[in-house]
Amino acid sequence: MNRMTKLTGGLVLIAGAAMTMGAGAQVSGSPGTTATNSAANTQAVRVTVDPRRETLARMLKPVQVEFREQRLEDVMKFFGEVTGADIEVLWTDEQNTTGLDKETIINLKSNGASALKLMERVLEKAQGGTTQGENTWQLTDSGSFQVGPKVRLNAYKRLEIYDIADLIVDIPQYSNVPQFDLSAALQSSGQGGGSGQSPFQSGNQQNQATNFGDRTQKTGDLVTLIQELVEPEHWVDNGGTGGTIRPFQSTLIVNAPDYMHRGLNGYSFWPAAQQQTAQVKGRRYVTFSGSVEDSQVIGFKEREATAVVGGRIIRSGSGD
Repeated sequence: MNRMTKLTGGLVLIAGAAMTMGAGAQVSGSPGTTATNSAANTQAVRVTVDPRRETLARMLKPVQVEFREQRLEDVMKFFGEVTGADIEVLWTDEQNTTGLDKETIINLKSNGASALKLMERVLEKAQGGTTQGENTWQLTDSGSFQVGPKVRLNAYKRLEIYDIADLIVDIPQYSNVPQFDLSAALQSSGQGGGSGQSPFQSGNQQNQATNFGDRTQKTGDLVTLIQELVEPEHWVDNGGTGGTIRPFQSTLIVNAPDYMHRGLNGYSFWPAAQQQTAQVKGRRYVTFSGSVEDSQVIGFKEREATAVVGGRIIRSGSGD
């Protein structure tokens, strides 16, 4: 069974010998070379883990709970306590008439579903019959788990540039390719060769490539498709207050809240194999599975290191 290691922000991995050598100790195989016991000589590689990745991993924790006549504020506190994630709730208050109501009563039961799935169900229940729009969640750059109505989340945008060159490339189709005449090739071989006749018969016509459409048209069609499938009501071009999307050369420049970026391209910091997309009521929907314990930093492994200290051979992990 593989050992799973949980990574947290600011984890420091030490590259090199996993031991402390005395001042002036000679390293085996390097005559005349000394190593001093100084922190300045320690080579360290800092591995920075995306805080959003850590938060998403916490929210994928399985939860068994039943809410009976619980206030929404207490339910949100439960999520924060059981997952350890920083839950940022956009409540209604004196400054904001649009938001979640702390006094909303929640009745819900979970038999081992992830906290994320349970949160989505709670947000659906909290929506009730309000006209302020659907509720959803998103991740902030600092790793906070933000929940509230989409029209309120639209105030938190970020700019992303998506490369679409592979989606709009013109693939040529050659309709008049040379034909290989096998019988002519065999006949030429039987006569000892030297006939000078090529087995490829291309005729007198030149090969022509078929153009499958203009790149500008393809880009426009792609933008239209995105705005129809990914949160259609919240694109500015459709009359919403969420995201804008503009083509530039072979890229799309999208300025939108996190939940719209998630619907468009998922999360780059989460394994692609643990992200599933589906069409829900005509819209693109992305779900997540797995946990941060399933991942590892590629290129870093524990290796035994050996050195000579005071005439003795010392190995890492020996306790000497």
